[in-house]
Amino acid sequence: MTGYQDYLIVLSPPDSIKKKIKRYKDDSAAIIGEYDSHYSKGHISIQQWPRKKPVWIDAMMPKLERELLSLPPLVVNIKGFDFFHHEDNPTIYARMDQTALTAIWYKQLKRFFSGGSFVPHITIARSIPAPAFKKLWPYLSKQEWNEEFKIDKLTILRRDTIGHDKSYKIYRELPFNRRLDFYNYTQSKVKTPVTTEKPVNTQQFSLF
Repeated sequence: MTGYQDYLIVLSPPDSIKKKIKRYKDDSAAIIGEYDSHYSKGHISIQQWPRKKPVWIDAMMPKLERELLSLPPLVVNIKGFDFFHHEDNPTIYARMDQTALTAIWYKQLKRFFSGGSFVPHITIARSIPAPAFKKLWPYLSKQEWNEEFKIDKLTILRRDTIGHDKSYKIYRELPFNRRLDFYNYTQSKVKTPVTTEKPVNTQQFSLF
């Protein structure tokens, strides 16, 4: 493989959550008609690595895999739906409950990646026209969804930068450390002053 690839780093929820996301996407299509993100699988986006040579990414994987074993699986809660305004094209998403403990976990994960802050979410309908939003939001805003689930690995997807097939395929799935407990780990970070934390390797996977 000699061409460039686009990579997408995500947290993939369990199948039970994906099935519910699919159901809400199908309901949305029934209300507003087909839309671009209808068939994309539910995930929490972490970072994009556009236009990279596979040899660069392949070389990084052993180190990243080791680093991720310092993290426990993520325990997170879906709490209903929300939306980003995005001017004339809002995006509706399943809202992740943001707690002090999940914030600590995401902060620890982001040590291994460049980029600023982000809002963890699972997209239902991305960048839909305002008239479609006005039809769909009254339905989704009334749906009650409160469910806890666990994510035990980081998923890296990829696709050809230039090509007809724009769908992402799984490249690697890197596990978190299942021997670590999410609550014990994050609570220990709350109690530990930032100045006394042992620094992790400062090299980030920014890939220029």
